[in-house]
Amino acid sequence: MNDAVQKKTSTGITILQGDKPLPRRIAQALMARIFVGELKPGDRLPPDRVLAQQLGVDRTSLRAALSELAGRNIVRAVKGSGVVVLDYREHAGLDLLDAVFDMPGIDLGSAFNLELLDHWIEVMPAIVEAALRHSAPADLAFIDMLFVRQLDLLARGGANKDLAVIEVQLQDEIVRLAGSTILRLFANSMRRFRIQFSTAFFNTINVRDHVTAQRTLINDIMAGRVSPEDVSGQYRAYLEEHTKMHRENISRLPSSPSLSTDRVKDDT
Repeated sequence: MNDAVQKKTSTGITILQGDKPLPRRIAQALMARIFVGELKPGDRLPPDRVLAQQLGVDRTSLRAALSELAGRNIVRAVKGSGVVVLDYREHAGLDLLDAVFDMPGIDLGSAFNLELLDHWIEVMPAIVEAALRHSAPADLAFIDMLFVRQLDLLARGGANKDLAVIEVQLQDEIVRLAGSTILRLFANSMRRFRIQFSTAFFNTINVRDHVTAQRTLINDIMAGRVSPEDVSGQYRAYLEEHTKMHRENISRLPSSPSLSTDRVKDDT
């Protein structure tokens, strides 16, 4: 539940009001400005006392927020220069993605979304192949059960977001079966985004046909009709074909990340 409201400050930086601790909300506000490019690599933040006053927060909370950002390699304290913004593309890790996806009102922009779509099409078929090589009949039966849950939800008129949650559970199970810890950590950091992405994808396709097509691939494996290598090629071709409309929709977005103007409810 996110019923956050804005706290406007003299810097133009909005600190959301909500259930999260103040240092976390300050960190999110600064991180959002860094991610969308309003605070650029090399920019120097004002001294603690000045910045705390500008933001209308206490210095202890501000220092805790800056410590979080430093721990994510988004800013760095430089002797004689204060706190300097780093280029997150060069220094930050996967935890930044999870933090960004947790922030309300971030529009990722078409370039970032298209990069993620291309990554999905390129990588997911290989993960599926690896998972199928390591899977036992019980694993495939569990995956099939998730497909059945999706079909049952569709029959009851379920929302695409709820269907997307199950889709992400399917992805998580496939990644688990692939046996790579690094892939699992990456998938964990992307879970919020993958739900958003799958929901948007479902808005452009016939979801029942999608679920049925994926289930058929798994059933063909269980019946020995196709090999994991064949499934990998078929799945890649399927993704390339059925994400075309989603790609077109993404391409209509502004290229760069931005903050949504209606990201939160204003308290004025």
